[in-house]
Amino acid sequence: MNDREIWQISNLNAIKQRLNKVRSARPGCFFVQQSGNQYIKLTKTKSTITLGFSDRFNSPANLIQSELDFDRPLNLKSPYTQAMMLSLVWNGTPQKIYIAGLGGGIIPLFLHHYFPEAVIECAEIDPGILQVATNFFGLKLDERLSVAIQDGREYLAQQNANIKYDIILSDVFLGTGYSPYRLATQEFYELCQERLSKPGVLVVNLFRDDAFFADKLLTIKSVFAQVYVVFVAKIGNAIVIANNGDILQKREVIAKAKDLENRYQFEFPLAERALEIKMVTDLQECVPKLERARVLVDDFPPAGYFANLPAVNPAITRAGGSRFCMCGSGKLQNDCHDQTNLKIRSR
Repeated sequence: MNDREIWQISNLNAIKQRLNKVRSARPGCFFVQQSGNQYIKLTKTKSTITLGFSDRFNSPANLIQSELDFDRPLNLKSPYTQAMMLSLVWNGTPQKIYIAGLGGGIIPLFLHHYFPEAVIECAEIDPGILQVATNFFGLKLDERLSVAIQDGREYLAQQNANIKYDIILSDVFLGTGYSPYRLATQEFYELCQERLSKPGVLVVNLFRDDAFFADKLLTIKSVFAQVYVVFVAKIGNAIVIANNGDILQKREVIAKAKDLENRYQFEFPLAERALEIKMVTDLQECVPKLERARVLVDDFPPAGYFANLPAVNPAITRAGGSRFCMCGSGKLQNDCHDQTNLKIRSR
């Protein structure tokens, strides 16, 4: 047994030890905490805990963001998180990784364990989420794993231009399913491109039933030469993988995914996720609206984009106009969205 294997055994035991608090929690919803205009909810079912968000003023809206099996914490349960790990097909030995959106911290926990040479930087705008990830999901920060309480785009923009990431993951949603506009524009993806290493890869989690899904996909295509999409069956996620390297054929993606799965002995079927990948040449057939889509840019959001943004609810506006706007602009709510202004004001 080599030093790496010894460390991984020790690390896995430490993760399970940190999860004892959850293991002893009562079944059902065992934790609720208000976080801005949402509620964070943790639910336990057998050996699984889920992190969900509910919109405070739209109680039917509910988004499950993270799932963890505390008996097998490195087994990525959600097919969409499994699909995001296909990024390793394009860069199987990442040294530097950036993640926008923390959730339960499942992905950084996984990457920290399997890639001990990698430095992982995360940005999460909600400090309550970080507390949940460290208190209930086994995440522990150290010299290789850091979390900045900051807007995901702002953090990336502030890094030294010479710093290059091998993998950039973007997975940011509110309880209503809203994803910040400034993390969906051409300018944001150009920033990602600038911050990627030459073999680097961008991975974005989108919802296929999003009214602006085709626009978001076209926007990514406007920046990156190669674009692949994994349409995750049943749950409606679409994982977009983009880079500027040579195109990989589907058979190559599947073969590389099988090799990674065997080499690292992953506890989930990475190769099965590879079977779901669509090449850029197939996207027109899979996304009929693509030919009518428009590229999203910072200063001209399309009408209706902010329809499910909690900040435009008058009750919220009256209660919290001095908060940062949840659209992701980085401006205070009073200076951005309110009940009478559904358009981003000039920057």
